[in-house]
Amino acid sequence: MTKIYYMESALAKPFVYKAESLLSAERFERFKRLKKKDDKLDCLAIGLIINKVFGDNSVLYKDKNGCPCLKHGGYISISHSGGVCAVAVSDSSVGLDIQEHSERNYMSIGRIVFCENELSYLSQTFDLENDFYKLWCLKESYMKAKGLGFELSPKSFSFGISGKDIILNSNDEKQWSFACFNIGELTAALCCETCCEYSLINISLT
Repeated sequence: MTKIYYMESALAKPFVYKAESLLSAERFERFKRLKKKDDKLDCLAIGLIINKVFGDNSVLYKDKNGCPCLKHGGYISISHSGGVCAVAVSDSSVGLDIQEHSERNYMSIGRIVFCENELSYLSQTFDLENDFYKLWCLKESYMKAKGLGFELSPKSFSFGISGKDIILNSNDEKQWSFACFNIGELTAALCCETCCEYSLINISLT
């Protein structure tokens, strides 16, 4: 079972002036370097989630590819968008992506990151916006679960979606499972090396 912990970044505002005592040295340095208020709140909110779940920010570190890892075993994936931060924790490799919707030329952007079968799917859908974001989040969740991020070309694999069935087309020998869902108004996708069962946990700081 994968647990997905999430919170609105704005809830971190009362803790801004306590950030140094709440965050690991590495995360606090990143917090200080960030210029935009929203980015700082995202950084702090993720740290607060880590503290709530593990009781200690120092359990988290980044590997050579810049992907988050846990020092004492287990797997973690982090995503933030639209004023929401989310952290997935699992016993097996996991990737989580959340995306806020915004107006854009979906097909034009899709040609950059999607494969022909995915573009064909989008060209025929009756819900272009939602299906675009489903595919986008699925792509990123898989790249995160692989521990490669955009080191893995998004055009080196593709997805087929039929109802609730999600099929990965790749030369990957591992068996991955996927889920698409919503967190509030955000689209989210989860990729797991094992069965993609999950629970959503809204973090309270009180």
